[in-house]
Amino acid sequence: MNFELPHDFIVNIFASTPFDIPLAIDHALREQLPGLSAVMTNSLEVREYEKLGLCSTELHSQPQPLVSKYWGGEEYDRLYDSWHMASWRTTWNDAELFVLYVSWETSCGKQSRSWVIAESEKLADDFILDVARKTNDPGDALLVFRSGHWDRSRELYQTVQQSSFDDLILDESLKASIRADFARFLKSEQQYADLGLSWRRGALLIGPPGNGKTHCVRALVKELGIPALYVQSLKHRYFEGEQLLKMVFDRARELRPSVLIMEDLDSLVNEQNQSFFLNQLDGFEKNHGLIVLATTNHPDRIDSAIIDRPSRFDRKYHFQLPTTEQRRKFIDGWRERLAERLVWSPDSAQKTAEQTSEFSFAYLKELVISSLLCWNADPTLSFDQIVEEQRKLLANQMRTVETPASS
Repeated sequence: MNFELPHDFIVNIFASTPFDIPLAIDHALREQLPGLSAVMTNSLEVREYEKLGLCSTELHSQPQPLVSKYWGGEEYDRLYDSWHMASWRTTWNDAELFVLYVSWETSCGKQSRSWVIAESEKLADDFILDVARKTNDPGDALLVFRSGHWDRSRELYQTVQQSSFDDLILDESLKASIRADFARFLKSEQQYADLGLSWRRGALLIGPPGNGKTHCVRALVKELGIPALYVQSLKHRYFEGEQLLKMVFDRARELRPSVLIMEDLDSLVNEQNQSFFLNQLDGFEKNHGLIVLATTNHPDRIDSAIIDRPSRFDRKYHFQLPTTEQRRKFIDGWRERLAERLVWSPDSAQKTAEQTSEFSFAYLKELVISSLLCWNADPTLSFDQIVEEQRKLLANQMRTVETPASS
């Protein structure tokens, strides 16, 4: 099959600033490639499809591809590709096709389309359908919703896979209850059907920040072993909250059984989108096989229609500040990790556990790290003494309330 487009094919398209870019590209393709079928599709994850070993691709030089590089940040310290224009020579089932991808910016954000160019429309349709079916499941990635669209995050997936309930310091009865509740749910589809009930589950993890809610969610998602979707933001410059929520729930329903994670629920749901959110949770929409896991540091900011009705969040798990015993266990874990570097006496560790009743696990971690940094600056100092000084400093910071300046 002969596939050759002018070097400046895409540039000429954009230079003419047509009102409808997909229409202009589609029309130009038909003029440039008579006798071939060019089928347009909104979404085609051909690179993911290739990673599954279902096709092979080769980047084509005509038209000239355009890709930008971006840094993944300190946590994911590498460069990533963001394609703007590209075409790939694709081999699938002993057939040759070309996939043309183009993206552009509009007043509503980034838009994109793909065209599958093949010898027949049926071949293009069959390819698009198989790609859609095989790449629907996120596989070894979590789907993350932000800026009005879904992204695959293999990095977040790996973070989840490294999480464990064994590492979570939590009341053992609460930990066991959470694990057993969801294990039973996944095995009970037929029992729900026999009772004429919708096989869905919702749980809300409540408590002050830094006490293990996120760790628990990650460990639970790993244990459930079903597709996971994480809502990072429901904000967009042009899309309304209802539109964004519909995108979220529609995608989650495509993957059922699946788990939808809504961290800091009080910041995601507000007066404007609350009614639609409630409808998505338990209205006429089909949520068979859908688990909604939400967390909040501020239950007082969530409307009672959401937080107090069992059909919306069947279980509410409370994550309180750690007990003395839990604090001691947390500190002993750090003592073991640091044992080869410094001396932290058992008496000092026990005293610290007893005197940190207002500390969350996050503050206890900060206590250890800040003490370690001080000790690294001068290893001749007593680590026990440093810990005590840092404890007083952090305790004072937690109690300090900024007062308005006097007039």
